[in-house]
Amino acid sequence: MPINKSNFRDIKTCFCFLDETGLLHSKIDQFFALGIIKCREPHRLYNQIRKIRNKYNYREEIKWGALDRKIRFDVAREIFNVFIKEDAKFNCLILNKNELDFKTNFDDNLYKVYRSFTVALLKLIIGKNPDEVLIVLADDYFSPDGTDLESKIKNFVNNHYQKFIVAGVCQIDSKSSDILQMTDLILGAILYDLKRQNNLITTQNTYKRKFLNFLYQKLNIKKSFFINNFGFKTRNYILSGDKIRATIFDCHRSTTKKFIDKLKNKPWPTTGDACFR
Repeated sequence: MPINKSNFRDIKTCFCFLDETGLLHSKIDQFFALGIIKCREPHRLYNQIRKIRNKYNYREEIKWGALDRKIRFDVAREIFNVFIKEDAKFNCLILNKNELDFKTNFDDNLYKVYRSFTVALLKLIIGKNPDEVLIVLADDYFSPDGTDLESKIKNFVNNHYQKFIVAGVCQIDSKSSDILQMTDLILGAILYDLKRQNNLITTQNTYKRKFLNFLYQKLNIKKSFFINNFGFKTRNYILSGDKIRATIFDCHRSTTKKFIDKLKNKPWPTTGDACFR
């Protein structure tokens, strides 16, 4: 769509901060997950997080994996309060490796898994009638030489919608982005909760447990993100207004097979022009 004086003010833009957790071939990691924080005004979150860092004189990276002492817990708790207060949404897609045939569908290639399910997560966020242009900032992720992960994701999504949806994808070091670190924190907590429900946490970390209990109280959760109000296990958690949404990918749904086949068999566009052919 050409940008001119009459319509450029109508263009809505959003930033998406993408993080991942889990390893494909690790027997320890039953789950692989991708999470995104979406916000229109990231500077508002950055300003609040900067105040928290100054308050605690905290200069370390904020990571779920490093939540092992009081100051880190206090900082993480205040950062989550910023997320709740500001205009931002979190969405994650979780893969249970025991349910998916990575060898058949993705050649046991974690790069292909990451690329394909990043597209799937972006489609969940974009929806059926997109009216925003997204800028995606992703945690730095290994990709084989000769591949162009960012362009492939951008072009595939735009080609799917036949519309300019993703303006660009750029991988950056999470140490340079407090919002990527916020994504890591929320994604890690939700996955930790799921691992607890599957008896995969043998020794509970005191501060991770406290932070998870803090989330339960804050979000009015009784037992788990993945146990509904009737006490039954569920594959989806949705907080009012889609503030937080967590989905365990269901490979048994008929639409899932069609999605995987499409990713496997449809050529990935290599140029931006492919989006509009």
